[in-house]
Amino acid sequence: MQDWQSFLKLDNAGTIQFLTSYASAMASEGLISDRCVENFKASLATITPQLASTHRSILPLLADSNDEFIDVLAARYGIAGLAWNHMRISTRSLISESCAHLALWADLALKKAELFMNRPFIAVSAFGESRRELFPSVLFHAAKTLHDTAKELRESIHELSLMRPADILDTTGQQHSVECRIAIHVGFSGLETETLSYCRTEQRVVRKIIAAFEEMAASILQIVVGLRENTANIANSRELEIECEILMAECQRLTGVRFEVSANLNVWETRRLGFLHEIFELNQRMGLAAKLFSETLIPKDKLTELEFLTSDVERAVVCSLIRRGTSPRVATTAAHDLLTYCKVHRATPSTLIPAELKKINPELLEDTLAFAATLTSDSMTSTPGGSGEKARFIDAAKKIRKALNVTVPFSSSMTTLIFGLILNSCGVKTAIVSELPDPRPTIAYHTPKSLPVEIQPAATIKRTPDVNSAPAGKTVPEAKAKPAKNSVIKKKVAP
Repeated sequence: MQDWQSFLKLDNAGTIQFLTSYASAMASEGLISDRCVENFKASLATITPQLASTHRSILPLLADSNDEFIDVLAARYGIAGLAWNHMRISTRSLISESCAHLALWADLALKKAELFMNRPFIAVSAFGESRRELFPSVLFHAAKTLHDTAKELRESIHELSLMRPADILDTTGQQHSVECRIAIHVGFSGLETETLSYCRTEQRVVRKIIAAFEEMAASILQIVVGLRENTANIANSRELEIECEILMAECQRLTGVRFEVSANLNVWETRRLGFLHEIFELNQRMGLAAKLFSETLIPKDKLTELEFLTSDVERAVVCSLIRRGTSPRVATTAAHDLLTYCKVHRATPSTLIPAELKKINPELLEDTLAFAATLTSDSMTSTPGGSGEKARFIDAAKKIRKALNVTVPFSSSMTTLIFGLILNSCGVKTAIVSELPDPRPTIAYHTPKSLPVEIQPAATIKRTPDVNSAPAGKTVPEAKAKPAKNSVIKKKVAP
């Protein structure tokens, strides 16, 4: 698991790439001189060794050293514009990592749902009402919640992939095209169109990210609390609930992040690192929660008969009495009396006898008791709709998996670096091929007698066996083979 100090080193490396890309793009457009670029390189060479000991971001250090290039960026984009562009490009990788954690978590939930297709689940609301569900339907709801969160985060990534253009008056008519080329060179996909929003666009994206995480944590915590009551491994389920509580607390801390406009670059950088730190902690917590989610969720083999006395059973009995002509108020009272009597006496409708109905409520009938007994039986725990419902569930799970196929975007330079490292590590060999003729002369050499005739070089004197004698193991016709082309038959000479 990556720690914050390691992430801070990667963040500084990304900041250096961000600034050097700006310098290269602006120099190619003729906006800065070569001397400014060389001075910036010298400043980087001086400040970079200090990063290991200070654990600070490199941008404030460059600003404190009065670097000329940082002053150029501040003059062209403004302090807020420079800070927001840095915030946009540095936040995208962490948000993409969050989407990857959510995708993994949702996939684990769907795999669990496929394993426990017909297991029952008793859902209890915050108001104390209970409802019978299927275990996979609850896990599918958890996967859908994670999918919706990843979808909102991907929309935020799309908005963060646009660069805020220079806040200067266009006197040549070419500023938009120049800024577009700079944005593509730095690593953005285009320019921000809401140029008159004065940082409201970025603040809206930050609020959207915070709201998505907060809603996800609250929904998952509620689902996990219900899962704890319906799983066999209570100890591990409680550990999962604790991790989700910590995840919820981290989201609440994230809501306190504010990005008010400031003229101090150090203040902007402190806010940026605080926001990234909270997202970093959320990613760590989501990884732990996803791991526990896959290990601990084992449903109970069988629920007790009293657990089947849920609120939805009571409402079904009420609707049955209303269809028979009973008034809604009387039907509600009769159904409530029936379930209360069963809970107090620890009985089920299937164990009651018709004679007890008059003592419970005179509006209850024998067919009502039979209907209630059917609702609380084990046969109602099977998947509603049979195989058709299972097919719809599997199809919906496939759609969620397809939608959660999230990949982390890499810049072209990072892709080239990784590809080069792979080539160096896997031992790829390249042969140097020349089209020039070989200057070395062909030198005749002797070939061992053991080699067959077919593979002997053309420059070698080839020897063939005598046609009148056959080698051991061969017949005479086989030995009377025609000599190879360009070969010389050496006759035996008597001594």
